[in-house]
Amino acid sequence: MIRICFEKSLLIIDGEQDSVIFEWNHRTFFVLAIGYELDSKTKRYLFSNQKELNKVLIETIEYFDNQNLRYELDVPAKLLLDQIIDGQKNYEKVVIAVSQLRKQKTPIQQPSRLIRRLKEYQLRGLAHLLEVENGANFSVPGSGKTTVIYAAFDKLREDDVVDKLFVIGPRSCFQPWEDEATACLNYSLKIIRLVGSKASRKSTYYQADDYDLFLSTYQTASNDEAEIIDLCKRYRIFMVIDESHNIKRMEGGIWAEAILNVGQFAIRRAVLSGTPIPNSLTDLWTQITFLWPNEQVLRDRNSFRFRCEDKTEVPEIQKAIKPFIFRVTKRELGLPAPQFEYHYCDLNPYQKSIYHALATKLLQELTLEPTERIVLREWRKAKIVRLIQAATNPTLLAKYSEEFDVPPLSGEGISPVKLIEKYPKYEMPTKFVEARNIIREIINQGQKVILWTTFIFNIQMLQQLFADLEPLIVYGGIPKDESEDIEFNREQQIRKFKESSNPELLIANPAACAESISLHKVCHHAVYLDRTYNCGQYMQSLDRIHRIGLAPDELVFYHLLIAKNTIDETIDRRLEEKKKTMLNILEAEIPIGTFEVEGNQLGQSEDEEKVDFAETIKDLKKQLDEASIEK
Repeated sequence: MIRICFEKSLLIIDGEQDSVIFEWNHRTFFVLAIGYELDSKTKRYLFSNQKELNKVLIETIEYFDNQNLRYELDVPAKLLLDQIIDGQKNYEKVVIAVSQLRKQKTPIQQPSRLIRRLKEYQLRGLAHLLEVENGANFSVPGSGKTTVIYAAFDKLREDDVVDKLFVIGPRSCFQPWEDEATACLNYSLKIIRLVGSKASRKSTYYQADDYDLFLSTYQTASNDEAEIIDLCKRYRIFMVIDESHNIKRMEGGIWAEAILNVGQFAIRRAVLSGTPIPNSLTDLWTQITFLWPNEQVLRDRNSFRFRCEDKTEVPEIQKAIKPFIFRVTKRELGLPAPQFEYHYCDLNPYQKSIYHALATKLLQELTLEPTERIVLREWRKAKIVRLIQAATNPTLLAKYSEEFDVPPLSGEGISPVKLIEKYPKYEMPTKFVEARNIIREIINQGQKVILWTTFIFNIQMLQQLFADLEPLIVYGGIPKDESEDIEFNREQQIRKFKESSNPELLIANPAACAESISLHKVCHHAVYLDRTYNCGQYMQSLDRIHRIGLAPDELVFYHLLIAKNTIDETIDRRLEEKKKTMLNILEAEIPIGTFEVEGNQLGQSEDEEKVDFAETIKDLKKQLDEASIEK
């Protein structure tokens, strides 16, 4: 008789020495097709991959049934099989329940222990999460996703379903989670940040009884995989992935793999993202699989990838995903429409000379562009970055770009190279002058303002330009919180900006400040010194000051600085095209799109990069032709 056993996290197929299951055809299936190891000494098949255990047990049983081979399960294996079957039944029940829930307008009442009064769409989000058990909230930024999670956690703990909340996200989300706990609940949560050395974090896990909420970065979750799994075995954990688009990689992502590993041990799971648009359908696999690790909602990686390539499969994929996704659109928030004010700037003489020299050199080099794919992408990126730098602040051309890993511009073939080196002695960049005028007017009106720029060296120059205002600054090189520098860090800068009673200037770059930060209650003006083609990052930065909580008469102003007849105009047009497409996708019930949303690079897929570059070249030719006519 063949026996299927479960011992010490190992799945074992045990047969007699001369059992038919060791013949070559069965051995090929178990070893090559499924992944068992054959122990030749004990004549047993062993399977140890914890992530695939449930799937392999089902496949093993189905194989024996199809081959008409008699088998029996030991008690642990039978218990594991019962858990899998119960999970599948619960999954099917949830899918049916959620479809019925969608037909109700307000399916749940205001939770009694919440200070904050939930809006109607937040009540619907709460009802959905409680019913679906493991769900995604892909509502737009500023719609109160954190509030919904706290309401769900409170209800689940009151019903004795969960013990603790474990949130994994970017470091910038820690402070908002702490602040929202006080704003949402009529009692205090004991919160701990999992920071510091590995040893200090281990002691925190040992003292888990003392805490209700754990805050972890993706990197920490990856490093502490074993400790988090142990925590989930000791307590009933509600695990939440905040800004879940950061774990979208289907394969090869260390963070994503670790979070999939620890997630299966949590008793409840949720993913949150205000900008969930992936580069393709495949990017949803990790997020959905985290929610239901044992149910194969989107099947395994390889089969899902093939399905995504078949357009006829898309409706079925959307149908599979739909029950688990809740989304509030921007339209439903009822916010006052933001005001976009364009400030067109003529380049000063020296800056114009530098920009035209760069543009001319680029057009001349088009016939010499690299043929190797990866090198070509880097070449295009460098050209785009340099044009943006020249249109904003030519001084940047002589500096190494940390943001894009682009070296200083070589002087070969460029006549004004010495002009670039000494540019600050000759004139101030035209957009710096315009930004200074706009910002001082806002400050003089007693209001706060955020100044966005992509480049770190710009931030350092602007800090000197506005030295009398003592501006606050946030970029990647600033320590993240008190654990890194108790006196000067990003959290301190943002908190001072929010809490100060004086008009304040915050200078930041989107890569470090466009995610998980709410400034709408204190700031209604944002000035954009420069922008890249990264539409997702741009939209995230817009949402820092345009969120729930604005009064109907509170207007938000975006001041966009555009250098005339430069790449700025191309970027503006492309961003508007992408934003329109993105919003159409985001307003759809199942948000599936074609744009990247995170990262500190230009943030486009390769196809998008090609289109952006082609549009840049087309506009360059037109702008240079017009410039030659003017002469």
